[in-house]
Amino acid sequence: MFIDWRQLPAATDALQWAGWIWRGTAVWDKGNSRPQKGRFRQQAEYIVWGSNGDMPINRPVPCLPGVFKYGNPQNRIHLTEKPLQLMRDIVKITEPGGRILDPFAGSGSTVLAAVLEGYSATGIEVTDHYAELARERIRKELEAA
Repeated sequence: MFIDWRQLPAATDALQWAGWIWRGTAVWDKGNSRPQKGRFRQQAEYIVWGSNGDMPINRPVPCLPGVFKYGNPQNRIHLTEKPLQLMRDIVKITEPGGRILDPFAGSGSTVLAAVLEGYSATGIEVTDHYAELARERIRKELEAA
């Protein structure tokens, strides 16, 4: 889950309440952000991640960085759309051939990244409009790949 600092406690609690194991956080440094006089820039989001089961340390997965630096996509379908390369990088925390769940699918970036990296994925999107846009985006990009 990508969240800002305001939702960090609630998101980690919800993950655990749902029966998942909270594995930690990473950071997405978005670079540019709107300045707020007298405040820190809100240029980062937290990546809260967990698993529905064991993740042995000896599984064939690389050591990933704790901070990912990518700018926001230019032509976004969804207001909170993430860069495809960012998502391709972070799905690699999953064991090869594993399954990825995105409960907030939005524009479909996570599902698309997962499939392009060789994983199976399930995306959940509450808004019919965005669910259709995500399906269409994934279909077009997979046909082009």
